[in-house]
Amino acid sequence: MRRIAEFKRDNASLLNGLVPEHEKEAFLEHKVVNVMKGRDQKGRRLLIVNVGGSWNPKKVNADQLFRLFYLIHLAAMLEPESQVRGTVVLMDFYNMGWSQTMGLTPSFSKRLLTFIQDAMPLRLKEVHFVKQPRIFDVVWRMFKPFIRDKLRNRIFFHGSDMSSLHKHLSPSHLPADYEGQLPAIDYSGAEWYPVIQHVMPHIDNWNTYGFVKKP
Repeated sequence: MRRIAEFKRDNASLLNGLVPEHEKEAFLEHKVVNVMKGRDQKGRRLLIVNVGGSWNPKKVNADQLFRLFYLIHLAAMLEPESQVRGTVVLMDFYNMGWSQTMGLTPSFSKRLLTFIQDAMPLRLKEVHFVKQPRIFDVVWRMFKPFIRDKLRNRIFFHGSDMSSLHKHLSPSHLPADYEGQLPAIDYSGAEWYPVIQHVMPHIDNWNTYGFVKKP
């Protein structure tokens, strides 16, 4: 609880009073983040993040990207099955170029990993990197110093080898984008946005939690 409060305090400029309406355009009009309707073969919630060529950092910057993750986690943490079985993240780097590489700043990397490792009340079971080009090495060098062993052991690199991904995530629960049996997906969060709006009472309460402000 203290670590969550400290993270909210240290990132107040991004998180204070944050509600879905603030990032509605990023959710609905930009193809960056999606949450699969169904769960994977182990009952885990699957978040797909597209930070490849279709992500325009000039329209959705790294701070906004983090705010999207944060809002999604607020909804996911209310699901009893997600609390028990955990979540999985799939990061797609297809057609990643220099603009996307520069968009994933060191400050974003540190903030995201601090959140995941210290202040996220969800069980992150696996992180899968797919379709990463050579330029991805630049991004990985930024992330790597902040990753502790527990998380490091849950990160898997697949490149374009979807059979490697299928060893962890069954094709029956993946979209065609990853040689799965489900229909191809739209990478926008349009379908998830109403879910987040539905939990507004929880978000409003969450925004009041933290250290007592001194008069």
